[in-house]
Amino acid sequence: MNALLIFLVIVILVTAVLVYLYFNKLGPWKKEKSPASAQTPAQTQVLPSITDISVDRTLSPDGSSEPYTIEPYTIEPYTDADILALSKNVTFTLSWTNGLGFTEAKVSKIEVSHGVMSGTTFDNDNGWKLRETIEANSTDDPPLGLNNFETVSVEISGDGAYSFAGNNFFKIVAYYGTSSSIDLYNSYTLWKNEKDDEKKEKLAIKISNDQLVGTTDLLTPETITYEPRLDSGTGQTLGRTIDNQYYDFYFYYKESDATPMNLFSNVRLVALDDTGIKFKLEKKCLDENDTLSLCGWYRPLSAQVFGQTLITYGFRKIGDNIIDAIEIEIAESLEKNKRGHEKVIMLKANIDGEDKYLFGWDGFKTLNDSTITNVNEFFRRNIYIKKHGT
Repeated sequence: MNALLIFLVIVILVTAVLVYLYFNKLGPWKKEKSPASAQTPAQTQVLPSITDISVDRTLSPDGSSEPYTIEPYTIEPYTDADILALSKNVTFTLSWTNGLGFTEAKVSKIEVSHGVMSGTTFDNDNGWKLRETIEANSTDDPPLGLNNFETVSVEISGDGAYSFAGNNFFKIVAYYGTSSSIDLYNSYTLWKNEKDDEKKEKLAIKISNDQLVGTTDLLTPETITYEPRLDSGTGQTLGRTIDNQYYDFYFYYKESDATPMNLFSNVRLVALDDTGIKFKLEKKCLDENDTLSLCGWYRPLSAQVFGQTLITYGFRKIGDNIIDAIEIEIAESLEKNKRGHEKVIMLKANIDGEDKYLFGWDGFKTLNDSTITNVNEFFRRNIYIKKHGT
């Protein structure tokens, strides 16, 4: 009797385990979930970026109530306390344009920090002082400063807490998702990696002791504008670096594939404005008189397939007419592994009133398209580019 009872208990346990596995792990309906719905917006979108950054350095007449009696030809013309106090006469105004990715990745906050290198070294980890925070609140809908293509301006003035004498650097950081962040701009990193002396001067804005003391004699403010470059090679925005260049475009049919599929070859990116975000694509023909090959401008075409009218996309050349060419927005992808290519980007176009992304040969789709059923199909949104001929 005891043996029979033990046998029945074992049978019941084994049956329960098999039923659990079937309904929760092995059932035929247990297909791979669509990553478009499984991942968070920050994981499925492009990186936020900025462009057109400029820095105004303004020296203002001294507003101290105590007159300075600094003698410029004495052995010690000014003290550290003088320099600290006179730093209040300096104002930096940072201006930039948000690129693509702020709205899609749901950027919740931007922090602007200031750093001064008074000697020959600067601590890129701990040398920054947070001076301005832009974040969403209940009164701003949409949140000001955190939207795509929005122009943003921030002022940083001396507050008496530290001296502005030395090389001045700025860092702009965007926060998105639950705990992710990205440096939109770090002038110290750019300055450190720059080889051209003229460009370095635009990245490290020098304030000398003599300039600070000179504000005691100023009658009107003096402003100089610096326009440093943005460089995606340091993990920052694409800027204008890809404008008017010919690229080869690739995608990976499966995420695990070692060899990519060719999407476009010898295609020029033609910027539509100064932001370096919106482009039209032009394919160079080997024979300029060839109007039948896949060359010319990237444009929508109508095609009859099985009696149904479908919209397909490809290059067609009709003289130099680009009126019907698709306007493309380009931003860097969150995919960090470039797999030997120059950049990983995403291409977005507004089609039929919807923002759609290019998924390799699958064409333009929304990120939550119901036809995307597995991670490989979703991965095809990552477009890998490198300069043609390299």
